[in-house]
Amino acid sequence: MTTTMRGFVSFGLMGTVLLACGIGEIGAGSGSPAVNSGTNPSGSSGSSGSGAGSEVKTTGSGGGAGNDVAPSSEAMVHLVPASGVSGSQHVNVAVPFGRGWLTDATHVRVSQAGKVLPIARRVLAKHSDGSVRSVQLQFDLQVTGESDVAVQVTADVNDASLTMTSVQQLLAVSGQTESPKVWTRLPSEWLAASGVGGPLLAKSATPSQYVAWDELCDYDKISYDSFVSQSKDSAVWLYDRPTTLYRGYFRHGDQTTLADAYKEVSMYRAGLHGTGTSTTIGLTDKADDLKYYYSQGFALHYLLTGDDRYREAAENIAERATTLYTRTVYNGSGFWTERNSAFALLAYVWASIVSDDKADRYATLADAVVSGLAETQNKTISGYTDTQARCYSHSADSHGEDYGYDGCSPWMSAIVADGLETYMHERPTAQADVAKTTLIKLGRFFAKYRDADGKPYYWVASNGSKGEVDPDDEHWGEGAYLVSLAYYYSGKTDTSLAKALGELTTGLQKNGSAPHIRSFNWQCRSAVATSYFAR
Repeated sequence: MTTTMRGFVSFGLMGTVLLACGIGEIGAGSGSPAVNSGTNPSGSSGSSGSGAGSEVKTTGSGGGAGNDVAPSSEAMVHLVPASGVSGSQHVNVAVPFGRGWLTDATHVRVSQAGKVLPIARRVLAKHSDGSVRSVQLQFDLQVTGESDVAVQVTADVNDASLTMTSVQQLLAVSGQTESPKVWTRLPSEWLAASGVGGPLLAKSATPSQYVAWDELCDYDKISYDSFVSQSKDSAVWLYDRPTTLYRGYFRHGDQTTLADAYKEVSMYRAGLHGTGTSTTIGLTDKADDLKYYYSQGFALHYLLTGDDRYREAAENIAERATTLYTRTVYNGSGFWTERNSAFALLAYVWASIVSDDKADRYATLADAVVSGLAETQNKTISGYTDTQARCYSHSADSHGEDYGYDGCSPWMSAIVADGLETYMHERPTAQADVAKTTLIKLGRFFAKYRDADGKPYYWVASNGSKGEVDPDDEHWGEGAYLVSLAYYYSGKTDTSLAKALGELTTGLQKNGSAPHIRSFNWQCRSAVATSYFAR
């Protein structure tokens, strides 16, 4: 496999340490991300202290989308005390690191105005190459107002003399929501480059031709308050709002979106009942509906806070998914949608990323979903011979529609693509290649078969012969996202994909609309990554 070397990454101020050398980025079209076969993505670090188990060295072969160099020599963390909070406070923060950035967490320290602070430190999870994915840090501070601390990596091993406190003890509780007594906010440039939420560009780094999502995704309008006011309607919970909001925070770095994500993910967790396969969500009328079960938002929250309850919640969602998703391959009849496959895959992949004891189990479950999707995609379609542009063909009846012919859903396929893209960077090369291949075929199909105006169909025949014209303008972005993935992973040389990507992005810019919460949720959860792959 060919990699494009991106030089060295160093952190800290005076006496910086060479933290990782030869960080690789997968050259466009050069193959799948390099990962270690059989590696537990989170290692044994989920419950370790002081960076135990984080001594694994990078090899220079890890990389791929989302593996960017660190944007600065240190991570500056902005502290915002909640209303009425002052005096001595025990502050908690978890700092994500990109693949290959950090190999030994014992070199991490926290300082303020040049003074090194005593800390507690814990590795939360690792990348599949063994490098550190996120480090939880705690320290004591006299709080009088907003301030900043620097998270640095030095050449010396730094002491971690404080005792780690349960995150739950550091939170303020209001009804079903929780929030920290001292908020900790990282720069969007750091968050996006770390890949903690998948490949993303910070808003400040997004090229002008791809700002359509920043105009469409109005986080101030579709806020926590607007969600709560409609939360009795199950529709507003769809498509994992915590993930949507956290990705908005990763790109914008603002306090409001962070606070909304924190409150909503705590609200979703508060509604859970039972454990393992008996886990149910707070929406009692949707307790058996897989499209309301989300582990991704829980995993992201855990990686940003170190709150173990959210790691366990992610695992419980994955366990419940095993009872709700039993048909990995479409066999011609019975209920089957891309959306259910997507949320099963996302549940397994993200649980495997953060699990402290079952990562291999969830990775194996994810393998089965990806293999099933590939088998479904490659089934014989009467009269259709294109083997390089294909969707996940199934009957409209199985999809719950009365169109009367076999086809597929572009916008639901975008959620599948989100899971596949994450999966690629967590699994060994053979499995990653399967995911990459199906992603490319999927994007090519939806680039090729659109309506007369170039807009994605709402439902399109699996042979491309016809489709159901979408009366609204709420799916341009998912089409662009699917095509951008195919364009990126096929080598950025396919002119037909480039043309389709430009047309879909322009269509979103001119016509895109997110008129309600559910629409905002699906449009702003996955497709906001388009600019990363299209740039």
